[in-house]
Amino acid sequence: MNCTFIGLGNMGRELCSRIGSAGFHTFVYDLNSAASQYAEKNYKNVYQSNLIDAVKQSEVILSCLPNSLLVREIVDQLLDKEGALTNAQLWIDTTSGHPGESQKIASTLKDAKVEFFDCAVSGGPAGAAAGTLTAMVGGDEASFPQVKDILSSFSKNIVHLGPSGAGHAVKAVNNSLLAANICSVSEGLLVLKKYGLNLESALKAISTSSGRSWVTQQRFPEHVLNRKFDYGFSLGLLLKDVDTCMGMLQESDTPAPLLRATRELVQMANKAYGDEADHLEIAKMVESWSGEKIE
Repeated sequence: MNCTFIGLGNMGRELCSRIGSAGFHTFVYDLNSAASQYAEKNYKNVYQSNLIDAVKQSEVILSCLPNSLLVREIVDQLLDKEGALTNAQLWIDTTSGHPGESQKIASTLKDAKVEFFDCAVSGGPAGAAAGTLTAMVGGDEASFPQVKDILSSFSKNIVHLGPSGAGHAVKAVNNSLLAANICSVSEGLLVLKKYGLNLESALKAISTSSGRSWVTQQRFPEHVLNRKFDYGFSLGLLLKDVDTCMGMLQESDTPAPLLRATRELVQMANKAYGDEADHLEIAKMVESWSGEKIE
């Protein structure tokens, strides 16, 4: 099968590289032509193309864009171009998108005889490069086996969660829990720092005990204690996912005081450091309140 990959940001380019390396002939398109040129030059089986020509030659389309509205724009553009989707059979959207928008996109593409899968991924650019991501997938269960070979090129854990929108719904909740963990771990480590304890040792103990999480086991030891804050996932994108979760809570009339408080903290950090800051810089905000550093 030929693939078209749309969107070569921090995550997209790593996914694209893995797909090409797995042997899939992959056309790439990005608004930044330099990103497409770089991919063609450095990745196996990857070829730069304009959007329409790429899609016309592909059975599988993949997208990795900042939000679902941009995915919708691309879908509408292709539907308006007669014959663009003639060969397309599957659309895999690795955007951290909105479940409601994903359902609408899936319905639209279904009319064009293209099966849409919202495939949110977790594990960051490093996980994508290593092929160890978790893929949270929503879409038609009967068609799901057709996408597993491609997903396995960049994912170690592939979970089909339900119909369209399910993958993006779980990712929104997952990232809200991530944000809550970052906030709570920051507060906990700062009180230990005030008690004069070594934080590296404290994290080792916590990470083998009941208070452990991926934040204590990986994010803080590898990206905060060393003061690099370089995981590669932006604060602006985290806030987008948390806002999606808040929308789900409101739509379902679900009380969630802790997650709502977490959203306020993420909003405050975003206002202080900006969209492009690493999401782990939330810890800097908590530090500023305590007068100590997590190091």
